[in-house]
Amino acid sequence: MPHVTYNPILEFRELPRFRVFSTITAPRLGTSLVLEPGEGQPLVIEAGDLVPEARLGKYRRSYLIDLRNYALQLEERVPSADPSFQFAATVSFTCRVHNPVEIARRRLPDMTESLRLSMARLMRQVAREYDISEFNQAEAALTARLAEFTGDSAVYLGGYLVELHVGGAVEQSSAEYHDTSRAIRMDRMRREPMADVVRGGRDAMYAQWLAKRGGDPSQLLEFEATARADEAELMLKTMKALEPSEGAEPFAFRAERKKLTAKLIGEPVEERPKKRKSRVTGSLAPAADPAPEAQEKPVNRVRGTGPERSDPDA
Repeated sequence: MPHVTYNPILEFRELPRFRVFSTITAPRLGTSLVLEPGEGQPLVIEAGDLVPEARLGKYRRSYLIDLRNYALQLEERVPSADPSFQFAATVSFTCRVHNPVEIARRRLPDMTESLRLSMARLMRQVAREYDISEFNQAEAALTARLAEFTGDSAVYLGGYLVELHVGGAVEQSSAEYHDTSRAIRMDRMRREPMADVVRGGRDAMYAQWLAKRGGDPSQLLEFEATARADEAELMLKTMKALEPSEGAEPFAFRAERKKLTAKLIGEPVEERPKKRKSRVTGSLAPAADPAPEAQEKPVNRVRGTGPERSDPDA
């Protein structure tokens, strides 16, 4: 986009010492007239005011200053967080002269150029915190930071809008980066709803299938029938492979064959095998506790360690 600026000094005049036939007139609307005397402070004449000593005053120069509001544009290259990349920043803003005396003193011919250095310094400080992929964040941060930039006492600034572009030789690399980022985002957009379907289980996946095919379940039922037939064929082959061969004990594969058979005919499968009894102790009754009479009597602590004796005199 082109560099947009304007010259705030519409007219500059060296005034003759004697102005009998060239009097100084008041400025028109939207302008101010700054009269610079040989000594002392300049005099500002607004539109409609009378010019004191218009013919005889000791004024040496006059400046007609534009006070209208202008939309300006500034272009600047600023660094990113990656040293190999740069942002091409276009800043749009509004400007209006606030202090015509200061404009006359500086004799500014290009308003945008006069603001470039201070604005570029501020933009570089902000932009270097953002990577080339963070266009939106960098634009928002630059716009917010420039909103605090008021320039100086000579002008009013505002209405900032920052647009970032990739500049120079990195344009192709940036395009590839954005194409890859876009492909990743598109994959994520397709994957996340499908993840919700998968988390919903078998019923949710069936509902998704039917929704994509107008509610017709025929193909789904055909797939399920084919899967069941393949599974049954595989179980029959496995049962045949588990048949006992010569020299093998008959019970070696019995449990597995039993599970496959039950699954094949649709009976519930017993996952936990029954606990087998010991061949030695399984048929034996548990030993009975000894009779109370046969238990050893307690030791008499007074008469000795032997069993307690009965008193013969009793």
